[in-house]
Amino acid sequence: MNRLAIYAALGVLEVWRYDGRRLRFYQLEEKQYLERNTSPTFPFLSPSEIVRFLEQQKTVGETAMIRLFREWVRSQTQ
Repeated sequence: MNRLAIYAALGVLEVWRYDGRRLRFYQLEEKQYLERNTSPTFPFLSPSEIVRFLEQQKTVGETAMIRLFREWVRSQTQ
């Protein structure tokens, strides 16, 4: 099943895909997804930053990782 085709048909403008090692951002343009270096919706986010927090979850736990991520996002948007 081609999920990206389904998302495109639904008009989902941005898709994030994580394979356990690498995160990729895709933006819908003319009915197809093009890979982007940053999130079009959250331009201050990079795939490497998100993966860093996902890796942190392994040592600090999910709740602590979410708290740290929220604090980091707030510091980036002020």
